Amino acid sequence: MDYNQTPLDSGLSQDLTVTAATRSYLHEAARWAKFIAIVGFVFVGLFVMVALFFVVGFSSTEIPGLGRWGGAFGIIYLLIALLYFFPLLYLFRFAEKTKYAVERQSSVELESGIENLKANFKFVGIMLLVVIGLYALIFVIALIGGFAGAFS
Repeated sequence: MDYNQTPLDSGLSQDLTVTAATRSYLHEAARWAKFIAIVGFVFVGLFVMVALFFVVGFSSTEIPGLGRWGGAFGIIYLLIALLYFFPLLYLFRFAEKTKYAVERQSSVELESGIENLKANFKFVGIMLLVVIGLYALIFVIALIGGFAGAFS
């Protein structure tokens, strides 16, 4: 695709210029982001279907206690699907708005696309911090449990 040299930066900054090569990179990044987001949405849908399978399938079983576990696993899968949905949504919005911005040379849409990319990274970063915190907590509990077992 041929992108001319018209700058996208009229509303962003006086010092920032978006070259044709940069627009090309943004356009390609947007296409890959859209692909990743769509595949991610498919997996979120699969997670929801597995969650429903656990809830419905295991609730009707005649094995004592298994119905409770099916419901628990179903809720866990629904929570995982919900956690994955939001960064995928931000990624999809980034892709759509950035692709539109490059094709139409709209600085407003580019700003909105980059804002969604920022939201994606912020969400993933917060999730990462929470997971690291949980791992640290589990490690401390395991150490305390190990020391308590060694001295009893």
